Amino acid sequence: MEAILNIDRSVLDFMISVRTEFLNDFFAFFSHIGSGGLIWIVTALILLFFRRTRKAGVILLITIGITALINNFVIKTIVDRARPFISNEAIKTIISKPSGTSFPSGHASSSFAAAVVLLKYFRKNGLYGLAAAILIAFSRIYFCVHYPSDVIAGAVEGILLALIISFAFERIYNKIRNTRLQRINEKITVSHGFTYEPIPDKIWNNMQGKSYPDSETVKSKGCKISRDELFYLNVLYFGFDNETKVGEIVCSRKIAKDLCRIFKRLYDRRYMIEKIRLIDNYGADDEKSMTDNNSSCFCYRNIAHTDIMSNHSYGLAIDINPLYNPYIANGRIMPAAGEPYADRSRSFSHKIDKKDYCYKLFRSFGFEWGGDWEKEKDYQHFQRQK
Repeated sequence: MEAILNIDRSVLDFMISVRTEFLNDFFAFFSHIGSGGLIWIVTALILLFFRRTRKAGVILLITIGITALINNFVIKTIVDRARPFISNEAIKTIISKPSGTSFPSGHASSSFAAAVVLLKYFRKNGLYGLAAAILIAFSRIYFCVHYPSDVIAGAVEGILLALIISFAFERIYNKIRNTRLQRINEKITVSHGFTYEPIPDKIWNNMQGKSYPDSETVKSKGCKISRDELFYLNVLYFGFDNETKVGEIVCSRKIAKDLCRIFKRLYDRRYMIEKIRLIDNYGADDEKSMTDNNSSCFCYRNIAHTDIMSNHSYGLAIDINPLYNPYIANGRIMPAAGEPYADRSRSFSHKIDKKDYCYKLFRSFGFEWGGDWEKEKDYQHFQRQK
């Protein structure tokens, strides 16, 4: 412990020696926005405002709250470490002296807990949260209101608590949601022409050995999704002939209601989709379905030319107008007939890009777009994670 304390003191002495007016103002800003988890509470409230980020906002608020309770009323009470400027009057701080004990840093614990949640749900954008967390935590060392070991301990505490809380929340949330979905045993009408229901026997029988493995394959190799986890949807849409048509979709129960809402908005917008048929009509041959520009969802299969299960296998992915929005990987274009549309710098009808209404709508419901992927591009593809 004496060795750690000596390192702590040496770091604080160095911080005092490098202070400048610019650095004082710079770190004062970050120290201020980290007080009471202010920046993270504001971030959580903003996330709560939007449908696709609402769950992340709830988890962020819960994580900050639990972290603060454990930090302030458990660990600080047990350790009861005096702050640097109290233990050593020679150590000067130039901001308002905080009350309470020093170990661990509340700024660091709340900030790193929040950063973990943001990274979990927003990936690249979460890096901005991580950068802010580092600066907030470091500001407490810069102003000598915490020892470096207080900040490191706070950061570790926040990371661990965020991982535990987000994992527990997801498990509880999914269990409640799945239990509720399993109780649905009748057709639900979201809007006129837009319904979802358990898969009817006629549809299920037609899926066997096509989009769903036959019974012998299931017995020998298993299957990661059951009939009870899927729903059958009817939706209306405008075809390329500008006429109203009825589409069929099989998808995960988890996204059935959202898909009905999405297709209702596409229909209201008169967004054109050439076909929405079950892929079983093509013998579950993805290339044939895509070549015919058929928009489809569930099909128990691997990602093309890999051994990795596609999210289509879980009914969590849907392809829209695939002929005009092909999948491009390692120089391969699928469907092959979609080659004229592989050049996304061109302007043409039915092209999905970030200006397209379909893209904006799916993203607003929390779907990931394959066109955003780095190693390959799947411009037709929208998916939710398991």
